[in-house]
Amino acid sequence: MPHAPSFGRVATGAALGFVAGLALPHARKAVMQGPSIAAGDWVAALKAEHRLVEKAFETALATTETDVAKREMLLTKIAYALTKHAVEEENVIYPALAEHGFADQARHLIEDHGKVKTYIYELRNIPPDDVRWRSTLAGFFSELQSHIREEEEDIFPRFENALPPHVSARLTRMMNWEGFKVA
Repeated sequence: MPHAPSFGRVATGAALGFVAGLALPHARKAVMQGPSIAAGDWVAALKAEHRLVEKAFETALATTETDVAKREMLLTKIAYALTKHAVEEENVIYPALAEHGFADQARHLIEDHGKVKTYIYELRNIPPDDVRWRSTLAGFFSELQSHIREEEEDIFPRFENALPPHVSARLTRMMNWEGFKVA
């Protein structure tokens, strides 16, 4: 007759399961936020995130109507990356822009983020095997590239040059925390 597990073994197993349940989400968050943290300051981190999402767009644009599962997976990846990125910018960088004399630019960039959310919604409502899916994604990518260029070539360099180093360091810490929360 098989032995019933002892209470001690069951309790130990339950405790280990509980600890793993608490630790694993944080480990996943650390992995997801790791590239941004490794990039260094807030500008380098945002640029690294821009490159990752551009690569996902390029891969998605190379698909065909028969790549339904791949398109769905890539759209999910794009939506997740842009949502995390938006939280970092909208909760830290754009308020700091407004606080330091760049309020008009902050408002404009927030409006762009609204367009991003609309595109994601539209793409989720177009079947991935529909010919409109790719053309909608291409239009989305074009607008997103304009937003990225404006941030990287104009707004962020001027803003970064206007900040004292200790403020820039604080923004980096705050932005990484926001990214970690949603990673």
